[in-house]
Amino acid sequence: NKHKPWIETSYHGIITENNNTVILDPPLVALDKDAPVPFAGEICAFKIHGQEMPFEAVVLNKTSGEGRLRAKSPIDCELQKEYTFIIQAYDCGSGPGGTNWKKSHKAVVHIQVKDVNEFSPAFKESMYKASVTEGKIYDSILQVEAIDEDCSPQYSQICNYEIVTTDVPFAIDRNGNIRNTEKLSYDRQHQYEIMVTAFDCGQKHATEDVLVQVNVKPVCKPGWQDWNKRIEYRPGSGSIPLFPSIHLETCDGPVSSIHTTTELQTNYIGKGCDRETYSEKSLQKLCGASSGAIDLLPSPSTTTNWTAGLLMDSNDIIFKFDGKQGAKIPDGIVPKNLTDQFTIALWMKHGPSPGLRAEKETILCNSDKTEMNRHHYALYVHNCRLVFLLRKDFDRADTFRPAEFHWKLDQVLKLMMMKLNAYVKGKANKTDILLGVCYHPPNQEEEVDNLFYKQLENVSGSSALVLVGDFNLPDLCWELNTAEKKQSRKFLECVEDNFLLQLEGEPTRGRTMLHL
Repeated sequence: NKHKPWIETSYHGIITENNNTVILDPPLVALDKDAPVPFAGEICAFKIHGQEMPFEAVVLNKTSGEGRLRAKSPIDCELQKEYTFIIQAYDCGSGPGGTNWKKSHKAVVHIQVKDVNEFSPAFKESMYKASVTEGKIYDSILQVEAIDEDCSPQYSQICNYEIVTTDVPFAIDRNGNIRNTEKLSYDRQHQYEIMVTAFDCGQKHATEDVLVQVNVKPVCKPGWQDWNKRIEYRPGSGSIPLFPSIHLETCDGPVSSIHTTTELQTNYIGKGCDRETYSEKSLQKLCGASSGAIDLLPSPSTTTNWTAGLLMDSNDIIFKFDGKQGAKIPDGIVPKNLTDQFTIALWMKHGPSPGLRAEKETILCNSDKTEMNRHHYALYVHNCRLVFLLRKDFDRADTFRPAEFHWKLDQVLKLMMMKLNAYVKGKANKTDILLGVCYHPPNQEEEVDNLFYKQLENVSGSSALVLVGDFNLPDLCWELNTAEKKQSRKFLECVEDNFLLQLEGEPTRGRTMLHL
């Protein structure tokens, strides 16, 4: 037995759904140069390599090496449209026992499942409703939509819709849009009920027609619609929308501008809010604020007029800042430089910043008036941290002291994306290992994916990088380095570009590996 069997390097096959016969191109034939020597020149087996593949290969003629590929059971196209696996041929060895057998090289087999039109279209809704105003012709009143569970475009796409009910003033196009063919009258008929069916591209119609109900409304009157004059509010229940369903009925008339004024009154004594039981001054006293503190945002007056132009809450001295305006505190109110001991106290409500990386949001800043505009001290919010900057005086140049203090507080800001890096120092080879931990939720937006790829590119130059996590890409095949979806293929390209190797070998869910 001197030679290995030989087969083609690749095969393409087609199998009809609910059938077990595979038509291969080229046909499955193995050759052996040891022929016509018995056993050594004969083909005894074909073996398929792959996880639980529903196919088997049998030898039809040992001498000619002819084989056949078939399904173990009928194939369902709706479960899987195509299969890819590896096949090898084995000769019969040196004797009847099959000893010293040889095997061929590995060949790739790709099989596509041919669909059968076995499913009928089905509508997404059990009934459709719409309302129209009398006396108008509509291009589209509503759209009905049907789906088909067949796997191929020919049988899964809906090619036509049809109105089954006769003698109705409506028509439907191939996209399911229903329109009226004549002006409707509220006095003549308040409501129409029509039945609609759908056809797939194999001309198979829906097993159940769908009911479409069209209500005819009289000519509308302009004004605000669907709002209540009285609103019930329970203290402590948070914010609620005042008019969640309100809309302005213009009857399709031109509108140049809209101005609205909303006034709320309560039934409480004094018609005010009885929840704010303490003033700002009382809160400072209750919380133990220093009596000698300097109020940087006092109530506007003739002597404290730097807060006069700020937005202010009507019930208390609470100011609102939108990033476009600020208060310039006059000289002499606060010292130019802080001492070794000082306290800055504030009450602040901070909303989420726009974007994933926000700009600095300065709360308090003391800086030079001219030239370099150098900051002496500043308190600001940046991303999810509260930062205090304190520069040393020029006459204390030789004194070492911290320049910035950072506090990571959940109350400041919560971001949607989190990142964790852990550095592990190896003892045997003194090598730095960078460990990255990431969670990729299903249907993650492409913008967040691109940020992750950028972070991975920035750290890929490390001598040793370990990336672990749950990536939720079930269509990704690590064995063949392929994926069905564009998002998964882009992830594979990123892994290859950064020279990462998949080390996880255990399936996470079924036969799918979701972990890295």
